[in-house]
Amino acid sequence: MNNLFSFWLAPVTALFHPVVYHDASKSSGGRGVLYTLYITCITVVVIMVFVFVVLMPKANELLDWGKTNMPVMIWTPEGLNLENGQTNYVMEYPNYGPVAIFDMTKTGVTEQDMGKAFIFVTKTQVFVKKEPGRLEARDITQAGIQSKQQLPAKVRITKELVEKLFQNIKGAIFFIVPMVILITLFIFNIVNNLFYSLVGLLLNLGRMNKLNYGAIFNLTCFAMTASWFVMGIMRLPVFHRFPWPWWAGVLMNLAYMYFAFKITDQESDDGWLPGPQQQA
Repeated sequence: MNNLFSFWLAPVTALFHPVVYHDASKSSGGRGVLYTLYITCITVVVIMVFVFVVLMPKANELLDWGKTNMPVMIWTPEGLNLENGQTNYVMEYPNYGPVAIFDMTKTGVTEQDMGKAFIFVTKTQVFVKKEPGRLEARDITQAGIQSKQQLPAKVRITKELVEKLFQNIKGAIFFIVPMVILITLFIFNIVNNLFYSLVGLLLNLGRMNKLNYGAIFNLTCFAMTASWFVMGIMRLPVFHRFPWPWWAGVLMNLAYMYFAFKITDQESDDGWLPGPQQQA
């Protein structure tokens, strides 16, 4: 029962319950590693729920619009052409305006040429507006693609082909992206906790009852919960108007580390921590 509150419910109980840190100070360093993995898994689940509940419906809506409005294109090693023989075409999104512009006669494109559009396609290049004042050009000829495989002599780009590509991307998002995010975040969190554990070594010098490094690392991992929790809350749209600078997270981490090291240095019968006879 104690493990329920001090580990499995720690993403919440670590915000206020001293027993979380008491158990962490009595355990090996592996508890901190497992907790870091556990809290990282929770983060990945939340991210993927947001992707499939919020972002994916919007992507499906955009795909439906694109299938209806995109022109049929023919790609050859020399570049791109519109199948109907036209040299110009504009894809306009309702209530916004031009999103993608096709002009097979242009060789260079400026931001003024793009206007509000995000993409400008010529015969040999695709220009993408990354941000105001910054365009990224990509060569779409055989020389620019530089594939190790033999490219086909002709590719007909239709809405069915785009839809198939989108479905493949969705499959990658469902199976591959969560694992990539999990591994990346886990490594980042472990390195972050190792860095903060150096502060833990300094706090340990002021304790009456000194801890080994494994316990110090554990306390550090659990003390990071508060900033993780607040950062997650700040990602909600309703809180976007409130700034959360990086140094605020640092101060919160240091405050919870001080709290963790302070309360675990007290006697078990002082009213803060359960004595051995009270533990499960």
